[in-house]
Amino acid sequence: MVMSFRVSELQVLLGFAGRNKSGRKHELLAKALHLLKSSCAPSVQMKIKELYRRRFPRKPLGPSDLSLLSLPPGTPPVGSPGPLAPIPPALLAPGTLLGPKREVDMHPPLPQPVHPDVTMKPLPFYEVYGELIRPTTLASTSSQRFEEAHFTFALTPQQVQQILTSREVLPGAKCDYTIQVQLRFCLCETSCPQEDYFPPNLFVKVNGKLCPLPGYLPPTKNGAEPKRPSRPINITPLARLSATVPNTIVVNWSSEFGRVSMAEAGSLGEPCRE
Repeated sequence: MVMSFRVSELQVLLGFAGRNKSGRKHELLAKALHLLKSSCAPSVQMKIKELYRRRFPRKPLGPSDLSLLSLPPGTPPVGSPGPLAPIPPALLAPGTLLGPKREVDMHPPLPQPVHPDVTMKPLPFYEVYGELIRPTTLASTSSQRFEEAHFTFALTPQQVQQILTSREVLPGAKCDYTIQVQLRFCLCETSCPQEDYFPPNLFVKVNGKLCPLPGYLPPTKNGAEPKRPSRPINITPLARLSATVPNTIVVNWSSEFGRVSMAEAGSLGEPCRE
């Protein structure tokens, strides 16, 4: 529950417990988790439940949810995330959360927030001009291994003009844009800025066309699962550069044991120049 709190909720919790409530989010989160680990009075537990109910009012918590506080700090709840609403720009990657079998496994899983407070590490060569889709959880909606999520986003007239005026013709008659619409994926972790991280067996279609993904890196050791490099996906060539026609994104992936991924679709930016 505490791991899903925003800065305001962490400050309320720490203030209620008589702890210092100043600092950045990762510092506040560390203080709150230390509070749970050291000594958590029943009144503090009730305050955590109260704050959590306010944050996710659609699913009231029952007395059995207190048993989740016995998990080690940082341990994610067990079970599949809730259904994902097809909402605009920013994606979180899928993943069924699994862990050691405990008695708590018998309780219903807590829902993953649709729009968690996930931030991604800034790209070293790009300046962000706007966010087209908020970071959104790619949640498992069934027991099937392969999942699918749909998203839409639209560009403003100003954004369309920015992209079109950045067009460059490269050798070989290829066209490129210095201002790009980028799709990013990362793990669903709110304690610090996240690097790009692709869920397994990922396929992305933009406006019905398959989007090229970064190639796999050579395995570092025999038998290791191949991984893609940590970088965004440039979807500008497949995007409809129009302020009147929306764009669609379809993401397919498979659940990954013990990991929750996240992704953000639709960063608009250009390379930083001196």
